[in-house]
Amino acid sequence: MTSQAFFSSPEDCSRAFYEAFSQADLDALMAVWAEDEEICCVHPSAAPLYGFAAVRAAWEAIFRNSAKMRIELRDEAWHATVGMVTHHAVEWIYVGDEPQPRGPVFVTNIFLRAPQGWRLLVHHASPLQTGLPGAAGQVVLH
Repeated sequence: MTSQAFFSSPEDCSRAFYEAFSQADLDALMAVWAEDEEICCVHPSAAPLYGFAAVRAAWEAIFRNSAKMRIELRDEAWHATVGMVTHHAVEWIYVGDEPQPRGPVFVTNIFLRAPQGWRLLVHHASPLQTGLPGAAGQVVLH
């Protein structure tokens, strides 16, 4: 596992995650994760990954096989409960020098307050269908 910085808020942890992503810095990116087998990461259109080793291996492959990427977050929403915070957003991904972003990707990040500060417990990214009517996301199914 990796040594971790102290994140005093879930927002600080989130900023560190996206900064590490944009720098393709595997150690810094893994420093935001909780260090246990309960973590879960789902990349767009991929199977869920569970546990620190599996999550690290996937990010290592992404950084090794991809151009540098930068993510712009839009439509962010935060929901806090005691010791846990959920963050929803739409990611637009800029790859290398491409002028147009790829996406959109809907992301849910779940942060957990741990003795060593806030940590990322779940990162779930899913392709977002475009061209839907404005109220399409407001349908309640259950």
